[in-house]
Amino acid sequence: MSMTIDEFYRDISARLASIGENVSEEKIKTLVDSAVAARLAQNDDLTRKMRFGDANGRPLIGSKFARWGLGLADVEFLYDLMCARRDQGRQGPSEELTRAFGEISEAYYMTAEQVRAIDRSAIDDLFPRVTKRNRAEYERAIRAMDTAETGFGLQLVGAQYVGELWEAARQQAMLLPLLNSFEMTAPTAYLPVAAALPEMLFVGESATYNASDYTTVKTGSNRVTVTAAKLVIHQKWSGEMEEDSIIPFVPFLRAQAASSVGYYSDSLLLNGDDTNAATGNINLDDADPADTKHYLAFDGIRHAGIVDNTGNKSDMNGAITYAALLGARKRMIDRTYLYDWGHPINPADLVYVTSPEVAANIDGLDQVITVDKYGANATVLAGEVSRIGRHPLISTIAMPLTEADGKSSTTGGNNTKGQVATFNRNGFVVGWRRRVRLETERLPGTDQSRIVYSLRMGLGRYTPTGAASGIEAADVIYNITL
Repeated sequence: MSMTIDEFYRDISARLASIGENVSEEKIKTLVDSAVAARLAQNDDLTRKMRFGDANGRPLIGSKFARWGLGLADVEFLYDLMCARRDQGRQGPSEELTRAFGEISEAYYMTAEQVRAIDRSAIDDLFPRVTKRNRAEYERAIRAMDTAETGFGLQLVGAQYVGELWEAARQQAMLLPLLNSFEMTAPTAYLPVAAALPEMLFVGESATYNASDYTTVKTGSNRVTVTAAKLVIHQKWSGEMEEDSIIPFVPFLRAQAASSVGYYSDSLLLNGDDTNAATGNINLDDADPADTKHYLAFDGIRHAGIVDNTGNKSDMNGAITYAALLGARKRMIDRTYLYDWGHPINPADLVYVTSPEVAANIDGLDQVITVDKYGANATVLAGEVSRIGRHPLISTIAMPLTEADGKSSTTGGNNTKGQVATFNRNGFVVGWRRRVRLETERLPGTDQSRIVYSLRMGLGRYTPTGAASGIEAADVIYNITL
């Protein structure tokens, strides 16, 4: 609502006067206040939402933070940043910032050693009994933690800006919100997956006391490995940006970080390929990618069809057709292990992903239902532009243009073809070892400071065989003429 409470009272008074009711303004205020109080008492969720904004904003009124439009998350972000600078001998948080942080935030600091102790406890819980068989695995987990978690200083725990940054990233991402996720208690996690179904047998009645046991059958199982990869955003700024200078940039920095996490998370899940060589990477087929490229972290959805299971891809060699889109579903049927990934019970579990260019062409097909025809009650996913049958089509700039083989060239002018990746959401899971962490460091040699956002995530891809070649939950149509 854009009107104030007083404007709201006057509006009600005017409406009553127009129908001949003569009620004083004080009486209206009493009635409205009573009704609002009763409503809040009945709805805890509404109470929380309304009080949340008031509690967070009131201590900032009249301060320079309020004048710059900063909220709770921005103040926490700024306070964390300035504390890190103070620990490195530079200007720390001002008295006004410290007071504002103390009044509106419930966050607290924990030492890096305490955080590491929690991580070690999580690993110990994963290995309640260390034996000769699992000792090597246990020691690898401990070494990986000690190597990858060598932080320093204090960790701000319970800070809202991290949660809001993460939520904003998920809102801006197209694919990340679609996949199930879990918290990893170790750098490498193993997810059990079903393989062959136990066969149901036709048998006769056991009529004697010494009848033979029925034939036993096995329940097949396997496991999928999810390994956390570290991803960072690294920025620098000059020493001239002291606290008063950086305040206007805090919302901008948070917004840019959220956009970056959202885009690159999508790109990694879609385009991941850990082939670090002169040829062969689906994102850079004819050159050796830089070792820090995000897509080298792990293999993703497109890789499953283009490289891992080549039976789950189709060379369009022309304009996209509706028949080709439906054909992707046929290739996602696992006859060996009796699972139909291409025709899920819930239509929303099967998702088509493509680039904006191909999406525009698909929208022109007569058989495709576009968003404007769904109706008011339709549930639309982020980035959804139309539906193939009952399945959503997502358009994202994270889907690259490629050469005719479905891989991107180092020469941008060669990338003129589009593609469509189709996947079942239940065939993939995202693992989080570390949510977004913010750290800063002073660089006296250049009179600069650096800010680093880091996270650790992994992707599990369902395969009943344990090998990537057994992935049937994804398909790729490539070499599409734009």
